[in-house]
Formats: sequence, structure tokens, C-alpha cells
Amino acid sequence: MIMTKDGFHSIGDQPGGFTVVELLVVIAILMALAAVAIPNLSGWADNQRLKSVARDLVTHFQYARLEAVKRNTTIALTFNYGGAGDDNYTVFVDDGAGGGNAGNLIQDNESEKTLIRVIIPSDVSLSSTFTNNRVGYNARGFPVGGFGGTVTLNNTSRSYDVIMQPVSGGISLIRS
Repeated sequence: MIMTKDGFHSIGDQPGGFTVVELLVVIAILMALAAVAIPNLSGWADNQRLKSVARDLVTHFQYARLEAVKRNTTIALTFNYGGAGDDNYTVFVDDGAGGGNAGNLIQDNESEKTLIRVIIPSDVSLSSTFTNNRVGYNARGFPVGGFGGTVTLNNTSRSYDVIMQPVSGGISLIRS
């Protein structure tokens, strides 16, 4: 029992819940919001994937530099691109083990040890300004030949540049 200004009423006397019309209005509003939000979420996911690939590349540049100093040899990165789903890069020890010259930034006969091989997602494209799409760090952690360059990763709406500074070999990530 509840006491109101009109007297006592039992709890079961109160009308409760929602009407069918009220529920339909709420469902219609939620559907309209979902129709607006879902396309934006797919674009957000694509951009997050691109950003993740760019951050991974920065990490792999840093890894190559540290490994070059640790192993006291050249560590190289090679970039391969040519079409959707074919873009990739490799980080390897460039010590001349394949019969070639150490430090030539070529994975001689593929017998030089591969440290990392990354296949870029098909919705992300890769391009490079490095000479012959190759770069490396020497045993002191500086770029082979002292040259820098840029690797650009992009999708349909956004792009990132991973920039290696000449001489110092420092890496930066810039949304372009």
C-alpha cells in the first residue's frame, strides 16, 4: 500500500511499463543512430590499422638500429611494393653470409638471416624514397652511406610518413 493525497492505493493498481508506441519510437531512434555510426566505425577501423602498421614500421627501424650495434654488423631493411596485397618489408642481417658483400643492403641469396618480414595489409599501400628501396644501419647505429629517406604508408583517406634522418638515423612518424 502507498499513501497518496487521494488516499491509499495498492502497488498493483499503478499502471506501469512502456506502451508499444513508446518502445517503437525508442527502437526507431536507436536504428537511426546505428545507421549513422556504423559507416564511421568502419572508416575508423581502417585508419587504426594504417596507424598500427606505421607504428610497427617505426618500431622495426628502431629494432634494426639496436641490433646493428648489438651484433656489430649491418642490419638492413628492404621495401617491396607493387600492388594490393604484395607490399612488404624485410629486416635482415647484412653480413655477407650469402657470398655477397657485407653492408651492400642486399639479402645475398637469401642466406643472410631474416630477422623480421612484414606483409602489409591489402588496404594499405607502401612507397619509399630510399635508394633502391633499401636502407641499413651500420655497427655504430648510423645509416649506411649517411643517407636518409621516407617510407609512406597510406590508405584511401589518410597517410603516414616514416622519416629516417640523414647522418643521425633518427626516426620520426608524421601524419601527412
